[in-house]
Amino acid sequence: KAVVSTQSTGREVMSDTKPYAKLTGEWQSHSNTNLDALLQKLNVSFLVRKAASHAKTSQKIRFDGDKMIIVNDTGLKKKESIMMLDGTEFQNEMFQQVFVATAKIENGVIHVSGMLGNVKLTIAREVNTEGQMVLTTKADNVECVRVFNPTS
Repeated sequence: KAVVSTQSTGREVMSDTKPYAKLTGEWQSHSNTNLDALLQKLNVSFLVRKAASHAKTSQKIRFDGDKMIIVNDTGLKKKESIMMLDGTEFQNEMFQQVFVATAKIENGVIHVSGMLGNVKLTIAREVNTEGQMVLTTKADNVECVRVFNPTS
């Protein structure tokens, strides 16, 4: 673990710096496994599921102290999400529902866990040995793996 100084608050937070260095930047979707089943579990409409399955999603990730800021761009919709990485509860809107969650960094992986409506949702975000970002999302017993390539 290393000390990371935060510019926004002026305080220092103990964090594993590896996910910051590896995840910072722009990512383009490469593949997904089981996305439609995940979206069905989350009660997403047929039309939105079909659009999502064909979208060339990009994600721009940056860090500000104990916050991870993600700009998700599907080509049809652009959305910024902020996740607190210090275990503080945060809320984000997903699929017209409120996702209430906490996040932490463990062994170089960013883990998010919470509730989207009445569904338990967990998300793990990491960079694999090939330099790709792997986003694994579980909704109850349904797992989806999305792989993103760096854009540069």
